[in-house]
Amino acid sequence: MELFKKISWEHQGKEYDFRVLFENNLINILAFFNNHPANGFRYQIHLPKNTDIRKLLNIENLNHLIEYAKDDIKMERWKLFSE
Repeated sequence: MELFKKISWEHQGKEYDFRVLFENNLINILAFFNNHPANGFRYQIHLPKNTDIRKLLNIENLNHLIEYAKDDIKMERWKLFSE
């Protein structure tokens, strides 16, 4: 997968980054902490074949998914699955 964008974000004194990755007709958004996945969540967009993904890749189109990923961390949702 190719990195489109990395967005840094600080929460409760910890520095996270959200990575927007893509390939062919797939876009993934994942949260990272210390260069490792911050949790098991991934936001994924699976587009129809032959879609020009580069035309759709702009941060404005993806902001709401990045906000969902931030909320996962703020609300500590991963604890529901990992404890």
